[in-house]
Amino acid sequence: MRAVCISCFRLWIERQPRSSRPSSRLGFSPHVRPRQRFTDHDALGSSMNGARLTVRDISVQYPGVLALDGVSLEFVPGEIHAIVGENGAGKSTLMKVLSGSIRPTRGTVLLDGVAHVFAKPSHALAAGIAMVHQELNLVATLSVAENVLLGRECTRWFGVAIDRAAQATRARELLAMLGADLDLDCAAGELTIAQAQFVEIAKCLASDARVLILDEPTAVLGEREAARLLARLRLLRDEGRTVIFISHHLDEVVAVADRVSVLRDGRLVQSFARVGDGTLRRVDAPAEAPADAPADEGALAGAMVGRTLGSIYPEKTAAASESELVLELIKFGAVGRSHDISLSVRAGEIVGLAGLVGSGRTETAEAMLGLRKRAGELRLCGKARVFSNPRTAMDEGVAYVSEDRKGRGLHVTLSSIVNMTLPSLAAFTRWGGVRIDGDQERAVTDVWINEFAIRCARPDLPISSLSGGNQQKFALARWMQTRPKVLIMDEPTRGVDVGAKGEIYRIIAQLAREGVACIIISSELPELIGVAHRVLVIHEGSLAGEVSAAQLREAKCEERIVRLASGLSAQASLDLKANDSKEHVLKENRA
Repeated sequence: MRAVCISCFRLWIERQPRSSRPSSRLGFSPHVRPRQRFTDHDALGSSMNGARLTVRDISVQYPGVLALDGVSLEFVPGEIHAIVGENGAGKSTLMKVLSGSIRPTRGTVLLDGVAHVFAKPSHALAAGIAMVHQELNLVATLSVAENVLLGRECTRWFGVAIDRAAQATRARELLAMLGADLDLDCAAGELTIAQAQFVEIAKCLASDARVLILDEPTAVLGEREAARLLARLRLLRDEGRTVIFISHHLDEVVAVADRVSVLRDGRLVQSFARVGDGTLRRVDAPAEAPADAPADEGALAGAMVGRTLGSIYPEKTAAASESELVLELIKFGAVGRSHDISLSVRAGEIVGLAGLVGSGRTETAEAMLGLRKRAGELRLCGKARVFSNPRTAMDEGVAYVSEDRKGRGLHVTLSSIVNMTLPSLAAFTRWGGVRIDGDQERAVTDVWINEFAIRCARPDLPISSLSGGNQQKFALARWMQTRPKVLIMDEPTRGVDVGAKGEIYRIIAQLAREGVACIIISSELPELIGVAHRVLVIHEGSLAGEVSAAQLREAKCEERIVRLASGLSAQASLDLKANDSKEHVLKENRA
């Protein structure tokens, strides 16, 4: 009864005009409740003491898989400590132990020298450890502001009513520190993946945690957005926080990390630290070993895979200019945006789509599949087509690998076998669809698991048992096994290690040689330049220009793409602020 009365009173308070609401009988105005009151000291720019976080002999055993095997590490305040390794090396598992998502099979976690057992994430958060997971965890029906301050709401009247003005101010401050200008009233479910990532990070910062764990925070960000985030990580480090950073972007790791730990097959294999000359050097080399050269991206990649890596990009074969025209867009786009995209893709051709975050690349792909309302014309093999949903597109031979593998790519609670065969389930049925051929399902799944070198203990386990990178490879494999005419891939190597990237690139090249028309949407310009036959650049929903195969071989092709993506002509002088340039941030960190 008491709870009902409180709920009714809160509803009545919210419906009153602000001017007519009663003032507090204690003589002060409605306020943020004391435990959540934000002062100048709580602002992002305030100084803060981090926490020394230590793990000793941590092991995690899953059914048939030893995810972590006796890992011991120390994370100290005022440092950015990067964790790198191949997919399945144990990086995310270790972070889940630290954040309370899972409990280790063996080992101890110490915070400032005191042993802790985190039974759930709220226990870790209460101790001052916050984590931004690789998979987004926003409430789709809540607004941006409500998600940022979820659990830390600004309230009035002793917690009876939410102070929405104060919430908006606080959320705006947090997002502004990340360089993100978002509509605070927009539902989280309507955000792009990159925008949602900024909301996740802002939510983490709102907790004022002493230890911040970021799992692949730049995987879905464009270069300028990633640059701003890297700069913010440096500021957090300088404030004295303990920052733990997981990334497959080794250039970012070399630039910003003060210490690097390399995991391989669940074990700590090498460690690097930044020394007086500003370079990373190996700190655990045997005494008799010769002095190591400064660690670069190649050295880290070699430590991750246990071997020296060559070029990860396959040799390009010229796309046949007279091959069949498979896909054509005419004045195409998503409703609500500029729809002035005209392009064509031939059989055996790989076309890259570049652009800044929010430029309309993903929205265009979703409109093609019927996930968004569309404008303009789509032609498939010379015939006009309108796809009402992804199923009708798939039936016509158009497959789409979404950038959101958790929301639209995979059914994480179902097994690997079910996930693999769902797109083409009719091919695995017997007796007129009455029964599913389980043996055939498993055989096909095993083939693609081996083809993609996916680390999977058993295909009958839920897909959630795979690491994030292996899930990404699986999301790609499940569509490739349908043998489509057109394969649209949105950020196909997001969260994938450098060795696995090479495998995916070679598979894409092989599909092109087999006649599949491939479209790659990516925020990584080296990826587009290294894989695509030509690159189309989108700016604010319109086609800004094209970079031909010949131009992709030029030294300044990356600069040309950046100019077009920024709304400048290819001949215009590049007029970007140095602080917004990822290259500038990386150079500054090396200095």
